[in-house]
Amino acid sequence: MERSDDSRRHERRVETCLNLIANRHLVGRHIGFDLCADPAWDMLLDLYISECRGRNIAISSLASAANVPPTTARSAIRILRKRGWVSREADTLDGRRIYIRLTEMARSALVEIFDAVADRADTGL
Repeated sequence: MERSDDSRRHERRVETCLNLIANRHLVGRHIGFDLCADPAWDMLLDLYISECRGRNIAISSLASAANVPPTTARSAIRILRKRGWVSREADTLDGRRIYIRLTEMARSALVEIFDAVADRADTGL
């Protein structure tokens, strides 16, 4: 059975996002995560992949994904929320846990970025 165009585009976006995450880790390992920290971007990438995989993401997981302390992660999340990129949702089973979710605006922007990055890679730019 042949995959639909939507399925192929989705897979391409996931692959592009995973490559961006891998590149961020490579740079961080060689230069130092503290010198190339971009927690908001790292968190948006992690949220996109987690959403694609059907996983909920708590603040502590985002801090780990961004290689920053929880206080730095909370600060970045506050900024992302203020700008409309993410929302917060309480865990229905554990009211102490808060999940962070991409907004539609963020999801749309990330899709456009991933498509543009993949298109550039296809053309050798």
